[in-house]
Amino acid sequence: MRHDSVNWVGGFLVGFFTGLALSLIYTWVINPPPLTETTPAALGPQDKEIYTVLIAAAYAADGDLDRSRKRLAQLEDPDIENTIIALAERYINAGRDARDIRALARLSDALGGTSAAMRPFIATPTPTPTQAPTPTRQPPTPTPTRVMPLTPTPTVTPLPRRTPASDSSEPFGVAQSTALCDPTTDGLLRVYVRDGAGKGLPGAQILVNWPGGEDRFFTGFKPEIDPGYADFEMEPGEIYQVELVDRDSDVAQEVGAGLADLCPDLPPDVQPSWQIVFQIGK
Repeated sequence: MRHDSVNWVGGFLVGFFTGLALSLIYTWVINPPPLTETTPAALGPQDKEIYTVLIAAAYAADGDLDRSRKRLAQLEDPDIENTIIALAERYINAGRDARDIRALARLSDALGGTSAAMRPFIATPTPTPTQAPTPTRQPPTPTPTRVMPLTPTPTVTPLPRRTPASDSSEPFGVAQSTALCDPTTDGLLRVYVRDGAGKGLPGAQILVNWPGGEDRFFTGFKPEIDPGYADFEMEPGEIYQVELVDRDSDVAQEVGAGLADLCPDLPPDVQPSWQIVFQIGK
């Protein structure tokens, strides 16, 4: 009886594996399923986002804009420039990897589109404030101060520069001081401190004062945005002046002046923001 059980189990196993082998041969060799090709345009939204970031990274590495255009054309997006801008701004607000943000910003700039939030991530920024006149230097005095007028007839009292730190050989100028009509920032003072090559400097102390008080804060606490980045929440209606502490720097004057008139299209519950860039030699 035991010998018959062994024979039955052996026969079952032989038949099972024989049938499995024949099934695989039929499926893989005799009648395989047809292969379906797909294109980038048929990808899902998340995969399209990854594909776009990879194109931006490739452009950052080889600088071949024609090749990048051909790759982007495979997405069949008629508004690809604005799609890249929106993706870069979303990465900035979410604090994503700064390398991805820089790659997207540079590709967008090469395609002819950018935004105020993206400019600090472009290698050699050329500030173009649209909401304020071009900064002008005051006549040389023992303590010169560059002033940023925001109204046709500003009344500005120049403040003396602070004593330079022992390790600072060149002054920091105000390379940019402009309003940001961005509904995602809501009343944020965004400050960038850069060296002469445009590289962000962490650990720079910033002084912001207004008629009712003053505050100090440091760059470097949000390296995912930029090593030289820091921010401060502005109060509606206040006018500030901003400078660097213990560094030879110009003073950004009239920060926040006229914001209600400069950004009339923002929702009523969103406050305009402001962006300042301090850079050596500017």
